Amino acid sequence: MTDRVEDLLDAGNDWSRRMRDRLTGLSPELTELVLHLGTSVGFWNHQYKVDVAWKRRTKVLLKAGGAGELVRAAVRELSVGGSLHGMTDNERVIRELGTGKPQSPARAAAIGFTLAAGWLSGDVDGPVNGLVGGPVDGLVGGLVGDLATVARKNAAAMDVYYRPDNGLAGAAFTALGELRGRAAMEALWTLHFQVPASQPSQRHLVRCVKKAAARLGVPPHELAERTVPRHGLEPDGTLTIGGIGRGAVWVNAWLDAVITLHGNGRVTVLWIDEDGSGTTTGAPFRTPTGYKARHHTDSVDTVRRLAQGMEKTVADERHRLSGLAAQDLTWSGADWARYYRDHPVTRVVTRSLEWEYEVQDGLGFRPLDPGAASASVPTAARVRLRRRTAL
Repeated sequence: MTDRVEDLLDAGNDWSRRMRDRLTGLSPELTELVLHLGTSVGFWNHQYKVDVAWKRRTKVLLKAGGAGELVRAAVRELSVGGSLHGMTDNERVIRELGTGKPQSPARAAAIGFTLAAGWLSGDVDGPVNGLVGGPVDGLVGGLVGDLATVARKNAAAMDVYYRPDNGLAGAAFTALGELRGRAAMEALWTLHFQVPASQPSQRHLVRCVKKAAARLGVPPHELAERTVPRHGLEPDGTLTIGGIGRGAVWVNAWLDAVITLHGNGRVTVLWIDEDGSGTTTGAPFRTPTGYKARHHTDSVDTVRRLAQGMEKTVADERHRLSGLAAQDLTWSGADWARYYRDHPVTRVVTRSLEWEYEVQDGLGFRPLDPGAASASVPTAARVRLRRRTAL
């Protein structure tokens, strides 16, 4: 363990430069906190587990005057710009893979500050904006919002590229899972929707979601509907695969293909050749004659696995929604739109069922067609399945 805060900073690291003035000239108590957080990588392993003694010591040091403000400032700076690594060019990142460049010493401190944010006391519930258009529009304020942004930028869950850091993303998931309050749970729901399953830290996110949901007493049916995989599908039901600079930013392949989830639940793959021509196939997603020989086998297998995963989720959703029909459940208009009408996978099954909604006008329930362009209901309306419908 170093005895100098300067040793934890990195002149070539944007976050270090932004935090330098905040981390130097501190009181002895805060200096001890910073130095302790800088040892995080020795007590935070690849399974995203925190050493119990290290966590206990962190909580003690967080009692120092100004500790909460310092941690919040550090997390806020991690949420801006390019987060810790400051890299938004995936070609540069790929070129540097395997070069043996050592990790920045600032990374340990960044992970430590992020973990510590989950153990701050006090109210961390920021305002939760309306989720118009689905989970990707849900934003929360304050510390929770900053942690969620750190998680997205380091877990390939943004619309543009940032260099992923699974350790830092996992620390943000852990912190959100530790925080009490509705805003933290809301952020975890949204992250579950956004973070690609291909990210190594995604499994830890699932654990954090389940832990927080259990603590808040979230019913099993709500946990199930809020954790349906999105599979990276765009609003039009497609996932474009391509090489560097093309296709989904979280997966690069040595081929071009488009996976489509159709309105009837069928999944197809459009295999695109070098000349721009394409061949569409359904399950089991065979490639055209000679295609596999001209492209990398592992890339072809990756596309197939993605398509098969979508098929499985559709089948699982048919089974789940079939069971809901007998439970006499109701949803708010906002929740129904978010988890059923607008979810890129669940909506396929949703449109095969009959729904109805009620507003407080004394007219009772009225039919609701989830596939119609006018299928919008007030956020406070009550929505339910009209009757059991064969899937």
